[in-house]
Amino acid sequence: MRSAKGSQARLAIALLLVVALATSACAEPVAESPSPTANFIPSGTIDWQSCPVADPVTGGNPELLCATITVPRDYLTPNGPTIDIAVALLPAADQANKVGPLLLNFGGPGASGINILAESGRGVVPAEIGNRFDLVSWDPRGVQRSAPVECLSDSEMDDYAATPGITDRPTAADWASALNDAQWFADKCKAGTGEMLAYIGTTASARDMESIRIGLGVAKLDYLGFSYGTALGAVYATLFPTSTGHMILDGAVDMAPTDESEYGEQGVSIQGALNRLFAWCDADAACPFGDGSSRAAFDVLIDNLDDQPIELEDGRKLNSVLAWTGVIMTLYNRDYWDYAVQGLAGASEGDGYLLSLLADAYMDRGEDGTYNSNIMEAFPAISCIDSPTTPSIARYKAIYEKFVSQAPDFAAGHASSGLLCGVWPYTSADPLPTLVNGAGAAPILVVGTTGDPATPYAWSQRMADLLESGHLLTYVGEGHTGVGGKSACIDEAAIAFLVSGTLPPENTRCND
Repeated sequence: MRSAKGSQARLAIALLLVVALATSACAEPVAESPSPTANFIPSGTIDWQSCPVADPVTGGNPELLCATITVPRDYLTPNGPTIDIAVALLPAADQANKVGPLLLNFGGPGASGINILAESGRGVVPAEIGNRFDLVSWDPRGVQRSAPVECLSDSEMDDYAATPGITDRPTAADWASALNDAQWFADKCKAGTGEMLAYIGTTASARDMESIRIGLGVAKLDYLGFSYGTALGAVYATLFPTSTGHMILDGAVDMAPTDESEYGEQGVSIQGALNRLFAWCDADAACPFGDGSSRAAFDVLIDNLDDQPIELEDGRKLNSVLAWTGVIMTLYNRDYWDYAVQGLAGASEGDGYLLSLLADAYMDRGEDGTYNSNIMEAFPAISCIDSPTTPSIARYKAIYEKFVSQAPDFAAGHASSGLLCGVWPYTSADPLPTLVNGAGAAPILVVGTTGDPATPYAWSQRMADLLESGHLLTYVGEGHTGVGGKSACIDEAAIAFLVSGTLPPENTRCND
């Protein structure tokens, strides 16, 4: 039986809430930088209504308002077919002192902004921001309610998510198998979605943001984007600099990547977070897992789960792949580390409930076995339409070999993730700009977290440098992204910037 280290967990191949964008010379050639207007000027206001009661997510939030806007499927041919983009608004709690609307994107690519806003409410942002702003989010094209990508049935997704991917020390046969797996998934998406796959890229979604701005009736768009949402924000600021208001990009992606940053550096970042989790457990005598040797105990547990998966009440089995996914989920927030060790302790005693619950949360899978959103399909589809590449095993094998010593659990999985985009069946109808620099935009605040597992801190540094008006704010801590309850210092700076445009002092580092 093949080893089941981290690179075998399909969901560790490319962490959700981060995108692999290829705009550098390492990617295949793309078209010239798109024009800002693309010959389409949206008009009209958004007609907000109570959300449909029948919607299993939004129907339970009486405060939330919903709407759709109609936009061109392809902004470059504005008189062609159209699609509907779903949007939602949660009114400011303090309407008397409201600043205006704030557009939010929670990452992915492929996260349903409407689901997150409906389920988490104003808790998705610092309290003062929820008080002073109408919170607006949307399902970007390709996502859930907006011309969604469709690849696998729920049962097929269950099987896919629990099936081992490439091993952590792959042979030539393992690389060939990974390429075959990539082709299978790409073919399923082509069959399920068809030519709409060509129209779901980040540039088109940034144009949708401009349509939302005009529908909101504001001269400038205030925006808070997390993780992949930073790519959307940076592209928006590049295409529509004079429409860019107060913009925060939290947990930035690398908008000018190399092979190494696209397929290697993230693995190093997640490996570091995992290592710190085990070190934290070993330093605490009260840690319920490992008796001071948590990594060794983890390896034993993972090997045992390959041979004897744990039966779950819903009929599934907790194997090594799902266990890995559950642990990875906890690395997004320092407060979740306790769940990781509790879940591992439970699994070591034959109870797989907590680890399976964490894995399901990561995949947005509901208790009834259905998936609450299509993020598991939209994520690779949007990533690959933005990232034309090649199916060259030699290319990714070389990246793996460069990073395996720094990320032994994840290097193979991250490097091999490029194979899917190499066999993707469509290219973007509206490719990324050749240079994403926000030239002419107002100051943009970039927030980077030093221990971020999904978007390495260096990426935020690069984003701040790449954007002509970029300004870096650093959170010294663990977890993915910084705004929203992790640090009073970060939240206060975010509030001041969004409300009044006041930037924190240069080189500010927040340690609380």
